[in-house]
Amino acid sequence: MNRNTYRTSQLGEILGASRDALRYYEELGIVKPNQSETNNYRQFDNKDMYTLMVADFYKKRNLSMREVRDLQEGRAIHELEHLLEIKADQLEKTIRNNQHMLQKIKETKAFCEEINKYLNNCSIRDLPLYEVLGEFSDFYSFLEYPLILKSMDLKKDDILSKIMRAFTFNQDGFIDSKMYIVEKQKSNAREEHRSYLQHSKCIYTIVEDGRYGNGDNDIKDKVFASTLEWGNERGLKPKGMAFVNTRLITYLDKKERAFLEIYIPVKEQ
Repeated sequence: MNRNTYRTSQLGEILGASRDALRYYEELGIVKPNQSETNNYRQFDNKDMYTLMVADFYKKRNLSMREVRDLQEGRAIHELEHLLEIKADQLEKTIRNNQHMLQKIKETKAFCEEINKYLNNCSIRDLPLYEVLGEFSDFYSFLEYPLILKSMDLKKDDILSKIMRAFTFNQDGFIDSKMYIVEKQKSNAREEHRSYLQHSKCIYTIVEDGRYGNGDNDIKDKVFASTLEWGNERGLKPKGMAFVNTRLITYLDKKERAFLEIYIPVKEQ
């Protein structure tokens, strides 16, 4: 058998292994290269090279290097099969979470494009179907936020997307407001004994809030006045309710800019 040995500097070219990775493998005891007595260089022999290829084999099957080290101690085929099943389940869960996050990224990117079209401009749009999971009193009632967390998958969901503010009003002004904990539905299918929000015809607009554009001023009176005026000019009669959710937050000059969607349901003509 060929008794050649190889230095650390050669393994990057031969196996694609970095110095940091080799050092880590050595710390875990996966490989134990000899050290040259003349120059203190680590020397990897044929067995080490094969072990490194096996480690890479299992690394590409989602095993950690600690699990590879444990594998070296000896595993029956059925034990390895069980371990691979666990790793497959973990990877499938990661893929599902990443797909969910990718969808959120796409939706937020699409909203960035919609800002140019709908910021301070009105149109008619349906309010999508949301399931109401609970209520709390006010956006700044942070001690009530554990109610939101109970309705969330903390690894996938964010708090802002779970909140929808609802207003009621009449010709004299605002009557009341409440905060809903919501989950946007993927379809229009409903289940009995569950509460939902959905309106088929709404005045829709996007507005900017936050300290950058408005300081500490409350913009709702100004926004609703202009939006309702747009509706009145077109003969649209509001139902006396409005729904607001936060779709995007960014910063300029260290001040936040919050972009809100507003839906004001109107009566069918």
